[in-house]
Amino acid sequence: MLKYLARPLQTATRSATRSLCSNLSGSSTKTTTTSTTSTTGGPTIEVNKAINGWADKLKAAGIQDTEFNIKCIVSHVLNRKFNTVPDDFTQLKFNSEQLANFERFLEARCARMPLQHIIGEWDFMDITLKTAPTVFIPRPETEEFVRLVIENYRQAKHVNMLEVGCGSGAMSLSVLHALPQVDATAIERSKVATVLAWQNANLLGLQDRFKVHNHTMEEDNYMPTELQDVQYDLIISNPPYVKTEEFQFLHPEVVVYENLNALDGGSDGLRVARLVFDLACRHLRSGGKLWLELGNEHPPLVKTIMNLKYKGRLNFVGSYFDQYKRERFVQLEKV
Repeated sequence: MLKYLARPLQTATRSATRSLCSNLSGSSTKTTTTSTTSTTGGPTIEVNKAINGWADKLKAAGIQDTEFNIKCIVSHVLNRKFNTVPDDFTQLKFNSEQLANFERFLEARCARMPLQHIIGEWDFMDITLKTAPTVFIPRPETEEFVRLVIENYRQAKHVNMLEVGCGSGAMSLSVLHALPQVDATAIERSKVATVLAWQNANLLGLQDRFKVHNHTMEEDNYMPTELQDVQYDLIISNPPYVKTEEFQFLHPEVVVYENLNALDGGSDGLRVARLVFDLACRHLRSGGKLWLELGNEHPPLVKTIMNLKYKGRLNFVGSYFDQYKRERFVQLEKV
């Protein structure tokens, strides 16, 4: 499920810390090129010249998709949409301030800071979300998961949805953006993520159909007091599913910069998912659905758990594959 690292996590952490401290002190790798003068009197440099050498530095730092990373940062520095920037950067130029930012951002990327944190926002499906350090960044596969949910409810008249562990709000807000007949409630244990999700809802104009509660789901304390008697048509969740023993193999972007509580699924990766199962038994209406994004080895285990422990309460409806042919998504139904 996880890609192994070639170096220990301690080394990655030290490297990232040194590089970021260098950034904060104003030290940067300067690009040695010939610059021209802009119409406002300041020097400019062609982007094609400014990017010289950075692909090699990114590769040396263990980052493979160098062209994508560089284009993302160029787009951000120039304040342009990614798809409006030509791949060959023809006729694009940086002024001196943009050049300094470009170099600073790429140094941070070489330190394995996630692109999403460098840029401060990220496109998810058809919406743009603000990001924040320590708030989990949704992966591309999560977009596939959300599309499945949307397609299954496109013809529904009204849906009262709950998300367990909403993070930045990516999943709920994407559903709300696509389906005007949905109202969403979310619970989130992180105070920072709770605030960020609400900010994103307001930025997208979805605040009237979205409520988020700062709450830590625990056994026999699954929901905030004001929601303890509420039932939902649909519950969605991308709970932590990484096995604790696999943390040593996580990428530096994850270990150094993300909240590991959003990833730790316990010894078998299903510790939090089991709490979601119990929550669904109490808060899904009869015939309501629970959709989960899990690790690729989990759907068969979930089917077994349903048959052994939840018979007569939750039924296993089916599992679905992501774009990499991994069985990742699960649909359950309240009896």
